[in-house]
Amino acid sequence: MGLDKAEAIRQLNSRGSVSHQEALVKKIEGVKTIKPIKRIIPGGKDLASVAIEDMPMAVYTWLRACAHFTEGTISLCSSPNDVKTKRTRVVDFDTNTKNTEWEVRGKRWLADRIVDILKTKNILAVEIKRDGLYSLVQTKGKFDPTSENWEPYVELVPFRPPTF
Repeated sequence: MGLDKAEAIRQLNSRGSVSHQEALVKKIEGVKTIKPIKRIIPGGKDLASVAIEDMPMAVYTWLRACAHFTEGTISLCSSPNDVKTKRTRVVDFDTNTKNTEWEVRGKRWLADRIVDILKTKNILAVEIKRDGLYSLVQTKGKFDPTSENWEPYVELVPFRPPTF
């Protein structure tokens, strides 16, 4: 609990009378973090045998697991943090709009951009952020379906509007 009642009332610029007590309680409790939805991609070991022209539809299906999301990761590695990687922003998004780029242009458009990144050699993961798409590429060694930590998964952080 990071905030006490007196400080919350002061921040709400109230003179001691709280007009919306529920809002005060939510402010004192703080913002609850939303847990990401993580799904293992079925048939992940055989993902390399999927034809490249079928990949956009597969990625689009993975993105549809969550109707609205704020960010996400499509990873081919079970734990990309354990491997030495290079993180690069590949696609820039317009952050001046109210909605995210994939809400404006659609998830099919996003799936096409992600597939273009997944074609990169030694790619471990693609991160979807509000400001762009980032690629995580293994810097040393080789990463492919024969690697020991090859386990594709999709992790999306759902958007849940605040309610009072």
